[in-house]
Amino acid sequence: MADFKGGVKEAAKMLMALEGEARKRLLEEIRQRDPKMAEQLQSNLISIEDIQFLTPGMLVALLRELDMEKFGLALRTVDQDIVDKILNQLSTNMRLEINEGRKGKPVPVSKVQEAQDIVLEVLKRKVDQGHIVIDKDEQLV
Repeated sequence: MADFKGGVKEAAKMLMALEGEARKRLLEEIRQRDPKMAEQLQSNLISIEDIQFLTPGMLVALLRELDMEKFGLALRTVDQDIVDKILNQLSTNMRLEINEGRKGKPVPVSKVQEAQDIVLEVLKRKVDQGHIVIDKDEQLV
């Protein structure tokens, strides 16, 4: 296990290690004591980059609930290595559809952020439901 470095991101990592109900309970306790801290933790629990840690099946399940071009738009500000890792898990047709959003005409950064918010909303819901597990240690098979 890595050394504890402190801060909100590290605390969010520890929360993500908890099972869904335990995470919700602890986050609610924090919210009662410090609503701002709870909000910061909540926003740091899952990021768009975490999609790279999904298994191919989980990734496809996520994409079934999203517009492919909007997903591509959400990936515009993500590091190319991460995008490649995500796209390499998908069929050629899915990659082509996603790339239409990634390589389309220029749009304001706010539109990319909106697309990311939509993707993260669906991802968070599926994680809370237990349909998706973000395995940053890549130990799932």
